[in-house]
Amino acid sequence: MKRTLLVDINRAAVPIYHALQDMGHEVWVVGGKPTETLAKLASNYVQLDYSDVERLATFVDEKGFDYLVPGCTDLSYKVCAEINHDRFPGIDTPANTSAINIKSAFREVASDIGLPVPHVLSLEQASEVEAVIVKPVDSFSGRGMTVLYRATPSELSKAFNDARKTSKTGEVIIEEYITGQLFSHSAFIGDGDVVADFIVQEDCTINPFTVDTSRVVDGFSQEILKSIRKDIHRLMSSLALSTGLVHTQFIARGNRYWIIEMTRRCPGDIYSLLIEFSTGYPYAANYVAPFVGEVPHPQRDSNLIERITRHTVTSKAGTPLWGFQFSVPVDIQLFVPLATSGDYIDPSPDGRAGIFFFRSSSFDEQKRLYQDILDGNLYSVS
Repeated sequence: MKRTLLVDINRAAVPIYHALQDMGHEVWVVGGKPTETLAKLASNYVQLDYSDVERLATFVDEKGFDYLVPGCTDLSYKVCAEINHDRFPGIDTPANTSAINIKSAFREVASDIGLPVPHVLSLEQASEVEAVIVKPVDSFSGRGMTVLYRATPSELSKAFNDARKTSKTGEVIIEEYITGQLFSHSAFIGDGDVVADFIVQEDCTINPFTVDTSRVVDGFSQEILKSIRKDIHRLMSSLALSTGLVHTQFIARGNRYWIIEMTRRCPGDIYSLLIEFSTGYPYAANYVAPFVGEVPHPQRDSNLIERITRHTVTSKAGTPLWGFQFSVPVDIQLFVPLATSGDYIDPSPDGRAGIFFFRSSSFDEQKRLYQDILDGNLYSVS
């Protein structure tokens, strides 16, 4: 039996853990918080803060793992890349990991190979455009981000300093602010080509920079999809990336689109199950494949088998949780609780009460459900 280390214990990594078990692996997990989901569910949990790269490397050497699998956080992928030293398959080099995950580095790489990305601006240029977004180069879930319209020098200075305080590296990037619909594109690369990919509509109902509601799109623009696939090929070729997942977030408006970020890690908030429930494609198992020396499988059928809406319950100002009272009947495929009755839910992006996967019987029913969520009318929690 192969012994494999999964470097993540967050709830989003549970499908990855199960996929490895189904493949017959003896799965170990590491993370610093014993209250996290996999710390409590996994048979082989070791309390180890994997941000301590030297300690993680020592642990991997001592245990002699056959495979190393990054989880659903940028940090997890980063540390796996740093300790790999070409020992384990499927993991990018530290240089390529930085080139993709650090926003300023990715913008430079993307611009060099002609990918459509928002323009990076200097402080002087930022005051001359209609709208800009100021953000840390290593931010996630909207932390430290500010949007400014016709910004004054003092507004830019304040936003810049706020972003720098949030960044672990103290680095900040200023970009033109792009409006439009946010989407994600998850593509699995095998044998040098895209063998399976999915477009997901993503919306932010509580925090403008934190996705909390999403659904797989049926009938997305083939022109944009073909162009994004070409963009991925250019990136893979430019950085000599290995097979596996390339997950992209982009904003579309009309026939144009702008790539906001790319990553090689599995997305969070149990994104993998949104794809699996909607299409039947084993997302987690195919994410794992390159890390255990295999190739992602082709997608046999692009049709939706279920209309699933994923929704993460958050709060704008913070709220105590009593329960979930719905205004209309709903069909719940899965509910993953992240808090219990009586807990206080911190303001987004820090607090989450749970993740729902709702099933709809038709396009129109899903459209109504989705709009109820966007309008804040589907349920109450306190």
